Amino acid sequence: MEIQEVQDDDRLLRRVQFLNPHFIKDDGSPASSSFSLKKGEDGLSVDIERLTTCEKAILDRNRFRLYFLNASFTKSLGLTNKHDPLPNNYAHALIKGNITRGIARQLAQAARRIPYPE
Repeated sequence: MEIQEVQDDDRLLRRVQFLNPHFIKDDGSPASSSFSLKKGEDGLSVDIERLTTCEKAILDRNRFRLYFLNASFTKSLGLTNKHDPLPNNYAHALIKGNITRGIARQLAQAARRIPYPE
């Protein structure tokens, strides 16, 4: 699989569980925990929007909502965006770097919901 360069104008899609109040605030915005690394993770799992569709990226619209971050924003925080294709998901990428609580909070505040499903 050919590795793509993540462009500054790329939108990075993040699935967020919306049924669990730990991941979504009452106002529908994502909690910082939605952008925190879990133990053993090498980066935040995202999809590069131009390489996928909302339908593929969301996986299960009954459990998840889609949010996006601009790749230029994650870079401005000192993070690296790396295309990391998986056998079943060519669009997969990782946001890598020192994702502290403060950085996770900034990512959550910058994330914008994609209205899919409507």
